[in-house]
Order: sequence, then structure tokens, then C-alpha cells
Amino acid sequence: MTRFEVNSVIIPLYVTSAQIFLQLSIGALALSITFREKVLGEKGPISVEILLVSSWLCYLLAIGASAFYQYLAIKFLDSVSDHSANIDYFEPLVRAPSKVYGIMLVFFFLGSVLLVVSSAKQLFHRPKNVS
Repeated sequence: MTRFEVNSVIIPLYVTSAQIFLQLSIGALALSITFREKVLGEKGPISVEILLVSSWLCYLLAIGASAFYQYLAIKFLDSVSDHSANIDYFEPLVRAPSKVYGIMLVFFFLGSVLLVVSSAKQLFHRPKNVS
């Protein structure tokens, strides 16, 4: 098998998983809002702590890295094909798109840890209802 044939089988698996991480990151952003409304019962304007904002930032960076990885993966396949075009931008990353994939994973997992810590902190430190 040629390098292109091997990569044309493997790269789509990474692209699919990058798409899954993108969807999970979007879902986690929505979950953080739903958690506050449904579980904590918060309504109207709410104060947002730095842990939650940090988790949102990590998820947004994971989303961006996922989209960028998908672009780089396609450019990488193009670069190893028999009819490759010139790599005009991001050549070092096109040659090694796994670096961006790794960054995506780090931001996703960091965002998840921050979201869990933030949610646990909010859950355990909320005022008790007195009936």
C-alpha cells in the first residue's frame, strides 16, 4: 500500500473522532447552562465563577482545534497524494496534524475537569432550602 492509501484509511477515523469531540464540547457548553437552570434552580441573571468561564474557554478552544484539525487532515491527505497541491499555509501543522489533535484532546479534557469541579462546587455550596 502507498502512504496515501494507508492514510486515506486512517485519517478519516481521526476526523470522525475529532467531530465527536466537537459535538461533545458543544453539548458540554449547553449542559453547563442546563445544569444551573434545572439542577440548581437558578433563574434570571446569574453570577458566573472563573472555573465555569475557564471550562467554556477550554471547550471553545477544543471546538476550534477540532475544526482546524479536520482542515489539516484533509490538507495532509492532499499533500501525500499523487496529485498534491502546494501547501500555502500552516505547512508544519499540515505535515504533523496530530499536534492539533492532541491540543484538542487536552482542551476537551481540561474543560471537562473544570466543568465537573465547577458544578460540584456549585452543587455542594448552594443554599439549603428551609421548609
